[in-house]
Amino acid sequence: MLSQFFNALAVRTDRQSILKVGLLSNPALLAAGGFGVALMAAISYLPPLQAVFGTAPLDAADWAVLTALGTLPLLADEIRKAWLRRREARRKGAPR
Repeated sequence: MLSQFFNALAVRTDRQSILKVGLLSNPALLAAGGFGVALMAAISYLPPLQAVFGTAPLDAADWAVLTALGTLPLLADEIRKAWLRRREARRKGAPR
């Protein structure tokens, strides 16, 4: 869920960085991501939902690993966008 949330943040534009667009510029997407994390936490921590889904609580280290791995799609897309912007800038600066 975290990787899909970070991926949704990344693919909002084809070439602009998420930092230029604004990480907090889409409140609906942030609310959906927050809801997803809350649902995932509920399934992990609430005993009735643990019984239904067969889950166990995650510790802080698990959350840190999930968050770190979840950011990989965002980082990969930011690298791709930077490469595209650099290539486009070189193309515009080259004599025709």
